[in-house]
Amino acid sequence: MKLFSHGIDSDLREHLAEVMTAAETPEERIICACHDLGKATKAWQAYIIGAASASPHQHAAAGGLFAALLLLERGGDNAAYWSLVALHTAAAHHTALQQLGTAQLDSLALIAGDPQAKAFALDRDGGIASLLPELPETILEKAWRCLEEIAPRSSREPRVQFNRECGAALPPELRLQACLHSRSLLGRMCLQDHRSAARQSGRAAAVESWRSAFPEQEFRPRPERSFSGNSPVAKLRILLRESFLKVTATEGIFYFIDAPTGLGKTEAMLRGAEQLAKRDGFRRIVFAVPQVSVADQVFEDYFSGCDAQIWNCRRRESHTFPAAVPENRHGNGDDAEALEIEQHPFQHSYNVTTFNQVLLAMCHPDRNRCIRGLGLRDAVVILDEFHKLPQMILPFFFRMAREYARRCHCRFILGSATPLEPFPFWDLEDSRRIPAAESLPVYRAPEIDQRRIYRSLGELSVAELGEQIEAFHAADTRNLLVVVNLIGAGSWPLRKFFQLPFAPWEQLEELRRPGTGRLVVWLDGLVPPGLRRELILCCREAMKRRPVTLISTQMIEVGVDLDFDAALIDFQGLAATIQRGGRVGRNGRAEPCEVKVFALVDEDGFSTRTRLLEVQQNHDLRLKTPPFDRIYREELKFLKQEEEFFRKWEEDTVLRDSDLSAKLSEIQRNVFARLSASGLMEKWLSIPAFSPQTLGCTFENTQWVAELFGEERGRELVLVESQEIFDQLSKLNGKIATDSSTPEERKQFLALVNDRKIAPASAVLPELGLREPVGRISYPDELPVYLAAAMIV
Repeated sequence: MKLFSHGIDSDLREHLAEVMTAAETPEERIICACHDLGKATKAWQAYIIGAASASPHQHAAAGGLFAALLLLERGGDNAAYWSLVALHTAAAHHTALQQLGTAQLDSLALIAGDPQAKAFALDRDGGIASLLPELPETILEKAWRCLEEIAPRSSREPRVQFNRECGAALPPELRLQACLHSRSLLGRMCLQDHRSAARQSGRAAAVESWRSAFPEQEFRPRPERSFSGNSPVAKLRILLRESFLKVTATEGIFYFIDAPTGLGKTEAMLRGAEQLAKRDGFRRIVFAVPQVSVADQVFEDYFSGCDAQIWNCRRRESHTFPAAVPENRHGNGDDAEALEIEQHPFQHSYNVTTFNQVLLAMCHPDRNRCIRGLGLRDAVVILDEFHKLPQMILPFFFRMAREYARRCHCRFILGSATPLEPFPFWDLEDSRRIPAAESLPVYRAPEIDQRRIYRSLGELSVAELGEQIEAFHAADTRNLLVVVNLIGAGSWPLRKFFQLPFAPWEQLEELRRPGTGRLVVWLDGLVPPGLRRELILCCREAMKRRPVTLISTQMIEVGVDLDFDAALIDFQGLAATIQRGGRVGRNGRAEPCEVKVFALVDEDGFSTRTRLLEVQQNHDLRLKTPPFDRIYREELKFLKQEEEFFRKWEEDTVLRDSDLSAKLSEIQRNVFARLSASGLMEKWLSIPAFSPQTLGCTFENTQWVAELFGEERGRELVLVESQEIFDQLSKLNGKIATDSSTPEERKQFLALVNDRKIAPASAVLPELGLREPVGRISYPDELPVYLAAAMIV
């Protein structure tokens, strides 16, 4: 039976056979063979040859359901597991893994009741049955009868019965395996679906193996680095590295390292990952950090000149080009789509990215995320400062990461400047870490713990904070760091307090000019990302010859190798205070450096930390959804105890890093040591009560482990420094819009846009001094472009 899949020159059976090359087991072959069953109806065939103007129905859910029924009828010990994988995978190949509801299931009756679709499904010569010779006629026919029973909207009992057989009785551990298996198969199937569509449209000669998109390149280690100097701190750095190498010499999935800031933790983690790669055949190291700005610093400082790339929502570039040339997809989709599918974040030996990119590839149900997730195989994943992960997702992340590591041959190294004790609630009893007998003396060593002292200033308004900064400037010629929690209620009002214009590129020129007077520099989300890298490097050099005051936000918190003499820090919890303090006195001084901690309050008397929590409570759906709500109730107790600690911190009480770390561990024990994980997984991957219009396990909650940090709230725009840069952007944008761009031009366009994209909050935007936009770009999103030279100053 000859039917079409992608036009009058295509063949539906051939397309199914080509997509089946994604399969790695007999069960996966069945799932892939059925995925486009819905295209076999008379109505859809009329649409594909142009006799109808619109698709008559959705077709993906029917393929998933038919494959699940085939696997249930086929039987076997794992039939329920495979039917769950089938239902979700095939039904998601145009969308995302989800529980199937009304929108997906309303077309079932049209497909199950179509004689042509039935004939194609059962045809031993030219239909789906011809691709599955191992399945007897009885199984094929019975599965189709079940499909006919389930298809009508009114079929409540058949659907409930199907759910009982399709995974309802599976324990949560197997449901988690089914979720990850579905993601893997969905990625492979969608990749081959795309390639087969290209071949059938005459744009490719053959459908290669899905592995050709993720070639198995040999790991190429970077040049070995060593610590210089003979100081006590240098000796401790060497001790930390050697201790951690002993840890990674053992078998495990999670390897933890916590150490005070400035002790070479980044290098120790990389050396441990390289040891794992050499011993166990891992092909790539993924170094993930919480924020884009931190990724920039790590990429420049540790991976210059080696096989490395940086990939995040704003910057995508490599020091070397990958050995494999991406598939030529010109004409198979437009150039704008190609911006998303030509590369992935994990294609080099070293890959610097953000937590978001790693967890999106591991957990998110979107089909394109699943395709990218295929590139995360055979990797050692480093999560630096992993304490920045929201506590409400940690019990789920650790359990999912453990299963992901087993399935995809991965290992995880998790680093932090603050300890996380392995309470049963986290499920980390089998993690590997430096023994406490070796790590605690490092925290308490005089050369580490006496680098800085902390004092509390209590609550300050913006004006009072400005006066504190002015008083320091009047009495001191040392370098000062000021960290606030927010832009709109912190760094921007401070700029107005000092009556300084918003002129980001002029800051860079000022840092480069010779002189001896103090410079006040802003480094926050209003500074374009590409400029931030230059500012950090120039700031580091300027601090050697003249006093500098750097006013920043949490982007300075981790991974930035700047060493200030003093600091004023907005309180955002104990871990953040320790991290921010780590930018001060890193290499030690003759006398301890002073860090003053304050709570910045607005005109209504609310602290910026309170405002941040309000935003989370108003916009994070997880906080009111089981089982995340249960953990958040405990996290609120944790946050309250931190707040109480700060309120009771007397101004004349001097604390050190060890005191803050000890208090953080105490609060962790108070809140999390007593918690049980009982019932969490069941609710996370539950199969709730079903309506007649619902089928399948609820995998949607898994995506909330991936959705860590949303896009910055505000109006995105592109800020360029010259008319020449705008002209380049416009020319490249025009080529992409007309589908006449090359891969290299698309890379250049993305780099120009991502390095200059900012997202001012609506409250700040009118005050930036931007005139009318000089133009707009269209891809990946439509954004206005402003010229810095046209700003009011």
